[in-house]
Amino acid sequence: MKQLRFVFQIALSIMMTGCVATQIGANIEPGTIGVSFSFQKANMCFGASPQIMLTNLPPETKGVKVSFRDLDHPGADHGGGDLKNFNSTLIPAGALKQYQGPCPPMDDPRRYHYVCKVEALDANGTVIAFGQGMKECGWVDVK
Repeated sequence: MKQLRFVFQIALSIMMTGCVATQIGANIEPGTIGVSFSFQKANMCFGASPQIMLTNLPPETKGVKVSFRDLDHPGADHGGGDLKNFNSTLIPAGALKQYQGPCPPMDDPRRYHYVCKVEALDANGTVIAFGQGMKECGWVDVK
């Protein structure tokens, strides 16, 4: 029993270190968008989409297409949305109307891997740049 408790404490201490955000792709080519986001409790399950920070957005951007997916459950599509007439470096929380937040079981202590992909679109709707950010997160990480 002591051994099981020790293993649980180690696992819990690892999980309590917080969500880890990473940039996908070690060699980012010019024109690739930097994507940074974090999940709060308000973004989980049926909550609003999270705030997303963008860097290196091309000046000719006229819109963005955003999608979320769960790498641990390939069939889990968390939606996103299209923002027209958009060229800001900040996508505000709640801006993505087709978003469905991740909703792992509340008693599951694991972290899951969520990817946010952003595509910059020109005036014709053609993708001119893209980027992805990943968040490793579980219920233990959200406030």
